[in-house]
Amino acid sequence: MNILSLLSFTIFILFVLLGIYCLRSNKRQPLNQFAFIECLMLSVWAFAYTFFYTAPNLGAAMYWHRFGCIGGSLFPPFAVYFFIILSNREHYLSRFELKILFYAIPVAILIKNLTGDATCLASGFTQSTSGLGWTYINSIENVWSWIYVLYLGIYFSIGFYLLLQWRNESSYQIQRKQALAIIVIDAIVLIFGVSTDVLLPMVTIFLPPLANLGTALFAVGFFYLISDHQLFSFSTTASSDVILDTVMDPVLLLDEKGTILRYNLATCLTLKYNETQLLGKDLNMLLLSQQYNRDNLELLHAHQKIESRETDLITADGKTIHAILSAAVASDSMDGFMGIVVTFHDITLRKITELELLQSRENYKQLADELYLLANYDTLTHLPNRRMFFSRLKDLSNQYPASAHDFSVIFLDLNEFKIINDNYGHDVGDQVLVEAAKRLEKSKTGDEFLSRIGGDEFTIIIPDVKSEDAIRNRVREIKADFNQPVKLNELIADLSISAGYALFSTAEDNIDTLVHNADLKMYEDKRRSHESANLFQSSFNHDSDHFRR
Repeated sequence: MNILSLLSFTIFILFVLLGIYCLRSNKRQPLNQFAFIECLMLSVWAFAYTFFYTAPNLGAAMYWHRFGCIGGSLFPPFAVYFFIILSNREHYLSRFELKILFYAIPVAILIKNLTGDATCLASGFTQSTSGLGWTYINSIENVWSWIYVLYLGIYFSIGFYLLLQWRNESSYQIQRKQALAIIVIDAIVLIFGVSTDVLLPMVTIFLPPLANLGTALFAVGFFYLISDHQLFSFSTTASSDVILDTVMDPVLLLDEKGTILRYNLATCLTLKYNETQLLGKDLNMLLLSQQYNRDNLELLHAHQKIESRETDLITADGKTIHAILSAAVASDSMDGFMGIVVTFHDITLRKITELELLQSRENYKQLADELYLLANYDTLTHLPNRRMFFSRLKDLSNQYPASAHDFSVIFLDLNEFKIINDNYGHDVGDQVLVEAAKRLEKSKTGDEFLSRIGGDEFTIIIPDVKSEDAIRNRVREIKADFNQPVKLNELIADLSISAGYALFSTAEDNIDTLVHNADLKMYEDKRRSHESANLFQSSFNHDSDHFRR
């Protein structure tokens, strides 16, 4: 085979592979798409000239030349549009009429090359004197040749100008290198191509056209830009890997069955696994309750996401981490299902804080309850204290003007309690007070409010009193129920009380007057029992008959 044909076919294969690589790298990106189209045009050119050099006759040479003109005529606009996208200048061709004008000139050149008696580059063909195959017959007077050169010059000048602008504006060194490399490589290819395919045939028929072979430099340079200068992979925004490893929470990518395909650095740090231990494992191995089952997968596929589910994770060293789980199905219109993205947010510290706050609230409530009891109840008898007594009186007095329901206070005082306390000690005295409280509590009826207001003094508030006689009778009942002997360990003592009462309606609607009146009546009752108390004291001093064994 002719050496030039062999080289052309090699370049054809090179551009086909390069185009496929560009498209497979990211078929959704316009930059990759136009790189593929440009490679396709150049591969058409190279493929046609594989057969042009060794064409058996003039007609076949014209046929393959015209076929190659498809690529030679159309690659400039696609190359320039590639430059426009690379330099982020797509808005220059945002209007429809500008796009039409942009592609109209290449289409006109292509029509001329396919339908005229001659093409832009050749008015005829002949065998080269070097014996390497067919070459062009051309002359300086061929206006279409100069139009083609002007066409290449204008389009690539626009492209180079945009690349230079982009280079000067970019703050990234790698982008500046990309722009300069593209300009240098394309300029060399253009100069070589115009020299061998336009100018040289005008003066000699020694060599065949070699521009399609010169595009090999473009292919090599393009591959260099992709591999060494990240033409397709570089982004001014962070890559997905950088973003994933920057996220402070664990992020995992699963397949449709829940198998782990990928995870970020935070997953390793949080769960104590290395970069490969979790690959191919089921997500359930990380969950304490094994709750990521088939039902949850189907639910996720149905609703596309699961948000803020509390769960417990197991680390590699067996510790439990409280976390919030969120998951979403990743998909797009082109590729469909791409995976399940699962994120965990560690809330262990929050849980500990919540438990501490809960414990603090419980402790505070317990303390508040204790303080309430200390403030409102007697610690010995557990009856409401003086504070609660006056609070209850205040409530009833406030209600009295509207309800006109009278109420009464009964003051109660233990008889001869001081003698018991002095002679048998405070422990026995406390037992007497507790017993007195039990008897009064047992004697209490309905809504009566019993309290100990200090020492051996007790009070009973009786609401909704109908008459003074009813209160008088109630006092007799209380005293009769109360005045019974009490057994304290091995001692038996007579235990009795004095009582006095008063009605709110007869106390000038004043609480202090009410309390004072009831207290006075209680002391009147105590004086009446004074003589009995003297007899008790005499009996105690002589034969201790008050306490019997």
